[in-house]
Amino acid sequence: MVTAVLIQWKRQQNLPRIIESIIKCPFIDEILIRDNSEGENLKCYGRYQLAKKAKNDIIYTQDDDCVVDIDKIYTEFLKDTTRMATGTIQGFVDVVDDFTYGDKQLGLVGWGAFFKKDWIKVLDRYIDKHGKDECFYREADRIFSILLGKHHNLVRTEIELLEDEDKSIALCEHPDHLKFKKLAIERALKLK
Repeated sequence: MVTAVLIQWKRQQNLPRIIESIIKCPFIDEILIRDNSEGENLKCYGRYQLAKKAKNDIIYTQDDDCVVDIDKIYTEFLKDTTRMATGTIQGFVDVVDDFTYGDKQLGLVGWGAFFKKDWIKVLDRYIDKHGKDECFYREADRIFSILLGKHHNLVRTEIELLEDEDKSIALCEHPDHLKFKKLAIERALKLK
């Protein structure tokens, strides 16, 4: 069985559609939701903190601004459970080399991803070296996927982007996005 882990920040209107798509999946028997607007905003790292509390060994997660074909990604994950399976659209599949660093690969966690709960401990290597800084909170997905030290199963699938009343809340819209992205990738690649 699978635990779905969702983080939400200023997009509460999207949760009903996302939850509706998740409860249709018979292999998901637990949904955990973290509202990053309540208490400390852990940004992307919030999903990994929450996943530690999951009752199941397999985690499904996605961002709060899309609905994806969960069944398709899960089917591909089951074909090779040694790799993270992530949803992607055609354009990203075509530039996969841009996300590959030797034996490591950046995974697109936000468009739907399946991974094993036990894998979360790779983040401890980053925390031991750099602490829980702003880069870590923002870029935990990039750091996690690179630290797994493998190529991921990028699954071309349908992704419906949900309406966003305020597009400026997306992390990629932040003025320092490219700086944090570059720093996270550099740090993750240097960690053994």
